[in-house]
Amino acid sequence: MEDAKAHIGAHWRALARRHGERPAIVDDGRSWTYREVADRIFRFANALLALGLRQGERVALLMPDIREYLEADCAIMSAGLVRVPLDPRLTVAELAALLRHVEARALITHASFAATVAALTCEVETLGLVIAVAGAAGLDYEHQLAHASDRPPPLGDGDDLASLNLSGGTTGAPKAAMLRHRNLVTVARTAIRGFDIGEDDVFLNVRPLWPIAQVILMSYLFAGATVVLRRFDPGSLADTIARSGATRTSLVPTQLVRWLDRLSACDLRLDRLQAIHVGGSRIPPAVFERALHLIGPKIGVLYGLTEAPITCYLQPRALAGNSAERERLIHSVGQALPGYEVAIAGPGVGPESAGEILIRGGNVMAGYWRNEAESRLALREGWLHTGDIGEFDAAGNLCIVGRLKAVIRSGSSTVIPKEVEDVLARHPAVAEVAVVGLPDAEWGEAVTAFIVAKGGMSVSERELIEHCRSQLAGYKKPRSVRFVASLPRSHYGKVLRNQLLASEPS
Repeated sequence: MEDAKAHIGAHWRALARRHGERPAIVDDGRSWTYREVADRIFRFANALLALGLRQGERVALLMPDIREYLEADCAIMSAGLVRVPLDPRLTVAELAALLRHVEARALITHASFAATVAALTCEVETLGLVIAVAGAAGLDYEHQLAHASDRPPPLGDGDDLASLNLSGGTTGAPKAAMLRHRNLVTVARTAIRGFDIGEDDVFLNVRPLWPIAQVILMSYLFAGATVVLRRFDPGSLADTIARSGATRTSLVPTQLVRWLDRLSACDLRLDRLQAIHVGGSRIPPAVFERALHLIGPKIGVLYGLTEAPITCYLQPRALAGNSAERERLIHSVGQALPGYEVAIAGPGVGPESAGEILIRGGNVMAGYWRNEAESRLALREGWLHTGDIGEFDAAGNLCIVGRLKAVIRSGSSTVIPKEVEDVLARHPAVAEVAVVGLPDAEWGEAVTAFIVAKGGMSVSERELIEHCRSQLAGYKKPRSVRFVASLPRSHYGKVLRNQLLASEPS
C-alpha cells in the first residue's frame, strides 16, 4: 500500500477528497477546483487506456502553457504511462529524433503546433496516436474526455517509470533522464516542507511547463494551494502578482533581470509576495544585490538538476540578516533539503576545497533511457555525479563554482570560468559575460571572454584584459575578448557554452 501511495494517481485521488471544492488552477480568467481538475485527469487517463495504450508506453506532450497541459500530464502518469515533455523550441528534426529514441506511441498537442505535428507523424514510425486541444488534426481532446469514465484508473507502483525528461545541460548530446513516480512524489513532498508551502498559498506560474522545474508547481498542488497560470511579461508582472494575490512565484535569472529593470524599490504591489524561487542557473552577485534592494529578502535560491530536482534551497528569510551575512549567502544555494545528501568529491579541481558535487537521495533519477554507458558514468557508488563543481562555506552552504566540463586547461594551469566572469562582471561597462576555453595551438585552450556591453557604454579589449590583470593571476586573464550582442542561453538562463565554443572569430 505504501508503494501505491508513492504514485501520482494516488495523490490526485487524495487531493480530490481532501480539497475538493478549493481552487486548484486559475487559467484564462476561470478557477477550477481540485475536484474538477481530478475529474478531468481521471477521464483523460481512462481515455488513453481505452485507446489501447498499455502501461509503460511513452506519451509525448507538445503543448502551450495552459491548464490542459497539466491535466494531460498528470493523466498520462495516473494511467501508468510515461510522459515525455517536449521543448517546443526544438526543430522538427530534433523532436523526431527524441520521439524515435523513446519510441513514443502517442502525442498530446495543440492546434498551434499543427504544422509541426503533421511533419512528425510522417517521420516517427511509432507515433500512431495524436490527440489535439482546439485542433482538427487527430482526435479531439474534449471529445475524449466527454466519452470517458470518471472513475480513478487502477493504481500502479511507486517504482513505475513516470517521466522521461530531456537533459542535455549546456554541453553534449541530449539524454532522457528516467524519473519514477516515487522520485516525483519525494520531490514534491520535500519541497512542501522545505519551502513551507501551505493550503492558503497562491503560486503564480510564469515559466514554461515542459522543463523539470514544473515539479515546483506540482509541489504547490500537492499541498492544496492554488496555482495561477500566466505568461511572463516583465512589464506587467508586478500587477499580475497583485491582482492574483500571489504569495509565491518562480523565475529563472534572465527573467529576474528583465523584471528588475521595471521595478522601483519597495513596490507596494509586492506586499503580499513572500518568496520568489529562482533556479536554473547562477544569479550573478550584482543582480542578487539589486534584487534584494528592490524586492527585499524574498529571493529563495534553488539548486537541482533534471537528474535530481530541487536538491538544495536557500530560504528567503536567511537573507534578512546583516549585510556581511547577505554578502556571504548570495554566493550560495543553501543546504540540502531534508532526506537528501550533498557531498564534494575529493579536491583536485580549482580551489583546494572544491570538487565535483555529488547527490544522494530519493530525488535522484533511475538512469538515462536506454543509455547504459552514460547511466554508469553518472550513477556511481550510490551517488549522482553532477558534473558541477562546488564547495561548502563555513556554515555548510553549497557554493557553485562552475561546470566540470567547462574548466579551462591553459598550459599546465587550471582556470575556472566563474572566477574570471565575476571579475569582468564588476566592470561598469559589462552587462553580461561568459568565459570559455577556445582551442589554441600554444596553450591547448585559451581563456576567451564573450562580452555584452551595457547600452550606451563602450570598452576596449585591452581595458578589460587590464581590469582582469589587476585582480587575477596572469594565467587567468583572458587572452582575447569578443564583443557580442547577446549570449546564447537555454530556457533556464544557462549560457550555452557549446555554441560559444563553436563560434568563429569575428
